[in-house]
Amino acid sequence: MSMEANKMETKILDELYQKIATQIIETIPEEWDKFLLYSEVDKYSDSTLFYYYPKNSKDPIYSLDIEDIEGVDEDIVQDNLSKLSNLLRELWQEFIRNEHEPWTNLTFEVDAEGDFTIDYDYTNLDVSKYDHFERIIIWKYEHLGILPKAGRDDELSLVKSYIKKKNR
Repeated sequence: MSMEANKMETKILDELYQKIATQIIETIPEEWDKFLLYSEVDKYSDSTLFYYYPKNSKDPIYSLDIEDIEGVDEDIVQDNLSKLSNLLRELWQEFIRNEHEPWTNLTFEVDAEGDFTIDYDYTNLDVSKYDHFERIIIWKYEHLGILPKAGRDDELSLVKSYIKKKNR
């Protein structure tokens, strides 16, 4: 790949990262310290969610719970989340356009200073030993330290067996 093509590609990716971050920021109805997004995209479907930490709080708020916050317009939140999903699909398609292996899932973390990390994963999710729901439970544990609530014994045992396998 030529240096020029690489520069152009980097510029497009940077713009997409900026658009994704801006879309999330527009969805969060209060000051925040950090947010983490998880997205899975393939040819036929996609799923995107994020959690954010309100300023000076240790408890993250789930993106779908934002519409339950007093004074928040549910339609605007839904519209923003839909736009966010479209941006993640656009990012995925950008990889294909540039003849890179398309990622299957990613984690995008941004802090209030604007520092960010993005981790792409290329695991074939069709043959993954975990289904979509289980992958989200594991992601929440790994990135947010959230364990399944009491009474969700099947989810808790999933996380425990995941930890055991990981520590082998």
